[in-house]
Amino acid sequence: MKKLFIVLLAAFVFAVVNPTKSEAKVMYDGAEVVKGQTGKMTFKKDIKVYKKNSDGTFDSLVVKSNNFFRTYDIEKYDGKIFYQMGQYRVQATDLVVFKEVPVKIRSSFYNNPTYIYINRDQIGPFMSYGKYFNKDEKLNGQAAKISFSNDEQFLSYCFMDADGEICMGYQGTDIKIAETIKRKEGVRYELTADTRAQLSPIEGYVRADDNRMYLKGSVFSSLGIEINGYLYVRNELDSLVSYFPIKLLKSVGDK
Repeated sequence: MKKLFIVLLAAFVFAVVNPTKSEAKVMYDGAEVVKGQTGKMTFKKDIKVYKKNSDGTFDSLVVKSNNFFRTYDIEKYDGKIFYQMGQYRVQATDLVVFKEVPVKIRSSFYNNPTYIYINRDQIGPFMSYGKYFNKDEKLNGQAAKISFSNDEQFLSYCFMDADGEICMGYQGTDIKIAETIKRKEGVRYELTADTRAQLSPIEGYVRADDNRMYLKGSVFSSLGIEINGYLYVRNELDSLVSYFPIKLLKSVGDK
């Protein structure tokens, strides 16, 4: 018994001196922030919010005033803003109080973040919906530079062109952040369903001048990068490049 007591005492001392490491919580404005969160939202009075089901019906939920809710994806189009609150979608109105999590804090959850422009209303140089960039991108042989300003709410993207350095600025709420994953190049995949080609790794990004539809069984070769659940591939017949949801691609072996 004495020997057992000594062993247990030693184990207790070790645990106190060397506590188990755990992930530190990320805090902002008095609340914990989680991966994928864009901000938090409160309501000035009790209101009803809705989610659309796959069969076209709607479910509603009454949310109480002054309780805060995490928001995730943001949509901006036709002069309107919509926030995704779990499965519920909420339009910005005078009754909604939204507080943005700084884009630098949001990006800290990702090992290799890619920044995707998601504002459909504001269009300009390097500001078209679906435009994306990350630190691995190189233009004219030099890596892009990404920095944060204005209390980390504003993102700057700088790159070199023939005339020198060009810098673009983006509001944090105009940016969706996604993980960049390196995949083996040359692996062959086939589509498991008829799918429209996309030129950006974001749902619904199809340009009017590029309406390519590929049939189930079409074969592609991986170009070695996955962003936001979309794999960058080249078609083996027409050599055109596209993004497809990884969940709709089945590996058929190396090239």
